[in-house]
Amino acid sequence: MPYQAVLNGDWLGMAKFYEKYPGHLFDSLTVDGDTALDIAAYGERTELLTCLLSLIPNDRVFEALSKKNTHGNSILHEVAATDKVEAAKILFRKLQWVYGQDKVGENNMAHLRELLEYRNQLGETSLYRAVALGHFKMAKFLAAYVEDIRDHFHRNDHMSILHIAVIGQHFETAAWLLTKDKTLGTKKGAYDTTCLHLLAKMPSAFKSSCHMRKMEDQLYNCTWLPSPYHYDDNDDDDHDETDLTLSSQLMEDLESGQGSSNLRQSKKHQSAISRLHCAIWRVLAKEWPSIDRIWKMKRTHASALNLTKMLVKMDTTWADSFKAQEKTIFLGRADSLAGNDVVGGVELGKGGKGSGKEEQSSSTTGGGKGGGVTDPEEGCERNREPYTPLLIAASEGIEEIFDEILDVHPQAIEHVSKDEENILHVAIGHRQREIFRRRVQKIIPPHYVIHRNNDNKTADELFKLNHADLHMKAQKWTKETSQSCSAVAVLVATVVFAAAYTVPGGNDQKGQPVFLNSPFFLFFTVMDVVSLASSLTSVVTFLSILTSPFELEDFHRSLPTKLMIGFSLLFFSVTATMLSFTATILLIIRLKRRRWTSTLIYTAAFLPVAVFALMQFHLYVQFTKGVHSLLKKIFKRVPILNLLPRFFKA
Repeated sequence: MPYQAVLNGDWLGMAKFYEKYPGHLFDSLTVDGDTALDIAAYGERTELLTCLLSLIPNDRVFEALSKKNTHGNSILHEVAATDKVEAAKILFRKLQWVYGQDKVGENNMAHLRELLEYRNQLGETSLYRAVALGHFKMAKFLAAYVEDIRDHFHRNDHMSILHIAVIGQHFETAAWLLTKDKTLGTKKGAYDTTCLHLLAKMPSAFKSSCHMRKMEDQLYNCTWLPSPYHYDDNDDDDHDETDLTLSSQLMEDLESGQGSSNLRQSKKHQSAISRLHCAIWRVLAKEWPSIDRIWKMKRTHASALNLTKMLVKMDTTWADSFKAQEKTIFLGRADSLAGNDVVGGVELGKGGKGSGKEEQSSSTTGGGKGGGVTDPEEGCERNREPYTPLLIAASEGIEEIFDEILDVHPQAIEHVSKDEENILHVAIGHRQREIFRRRVQKIIPPHYVIHRNNDNKTADELFKLNHADLHMKAQKWTKETSQSCSAVAVLVATVVFAAAYTVPGGNDQKGQPVFLNSPFFLFFTVMDVVSLASSLTSVVTFLSILTSPFELEDFHRSLPTKLMIGFSLLFFSVTATMLSFTATILLIIRLKRRRWTSTLIYTAAFLPVAVFALMQFHLYVQFTKGVHSLLKKIFKRVPILNLLPRFFKA
């Protein structure tokens, strides 16, 4: 009867049944051994839970609250899984009322702490479970009642509470845990992974690895986040989760015991504004799912960055750098260097003969030898030590972690892994060009470029070997694209060349065009010439691409620039052709009084141009960025151009 009522959603009928038969409250209703109290708890039915608790005799209240199901979960475990703080308060008030807080407070707290310390079959307390599921308010509430929070930091498999919070990407909760115990940041889990290792394997948690479209990026930048506050156990539980993003400066004040009054005063002044902004964005998020998704993503990025700043200060993994014996830098084995031209101990040429290992595919950067982390908790293969967070962040392209580590620990750039790979090998081997160009190349010692790993490969050789297949695919795509575009450009040139000799309206008896004095004829002539020049120039550009050697260095700047120029010229030629077509129609068909006809002609003429522009818009965005950076270099190298107005330099 009561279970059937639950299936039907008849909670009132369930309450009436137990009012009539209160002795059945201790009976199991499910195969997992859940009682009516458990069902009311994880069903988030606080009124039903209050009603059922009132039916239990006082001498059996603690027995009811401590009863476990087949998974070892008590009712407090079920409540912790819902983030329903009100339900936890109901349970605690019931214990206080039964045992009399004023008279026997010690006995009351003893029962309460015993209930909080109950562990399920995984060894999780209710506090641990709340953190694992990301229920920050519940975790904060339960932590206020535990005797020693450090007793709740581990479960049976020794996974720390901070590790489980980071794995679940509950970064606000993880930051709060660090304020409780800083030593959690240096704890190592399975395979010697710290929480910073785990963060370095989560590129989706950081903005630098999140690729958004133009409109999404604009919306992301406009999205508002509340001012950062510190974590205070005396705060109300109804604060929004977004109010819990930490800033590093506020954390320093909190950890040093200073600035507490300033923080509280600042929070009071900003509370009203924060709640107003949160309310506005919450309404917008409910109406537009895309705004909700971007808002949540930005909150995740902000909280992950703040947690990173806290963990980096505690990180010392970079200090364990591999030191090769009897050599300052590994330039290759003697047998591999003997067959090459060597000047001053430095190999000349792009690649030596090497040994048998030289011909083997390196697995150190493509997912092996510590770099291939698939399980966040594992962090590495069983028989290999993990990369440091610095190298993992470089391989994943997480600029925030990479920058933060080098800002706090500049000497970390000298770190060399057990596989004799430095930051240069990792950044290049994993195609993280942005990290390599922005940070690595500027700060590494020059001799790191010729440093070789234990497979006798430099970073440049490793890059070429690991990306040979990608190189071939890029060559094929570039050739096919250039051939197709050059064919289209030749076709456009043929059309406009023929149009130049068959002018609209023909010629008079003197051989002059009939519409020579018409402004539309002048417009037709100009557009025809522009189209012919653009199309022929684009043909030359695409031919230069087809005749290029297609080296890896060409794909860095030369080939992309030529492709952008060729695409642009082809686009201009198509646009000019359609404009000349429009001028021809207006010259031949004189419809002065019917403006709507002219509008229709313009629309029909620009339709293919608009479609082409939309299809290639993302390419032109990149082209614009390239041109802007090129202009910056020109202004930098030609001092006289700095005298021009700022408008022209922008």
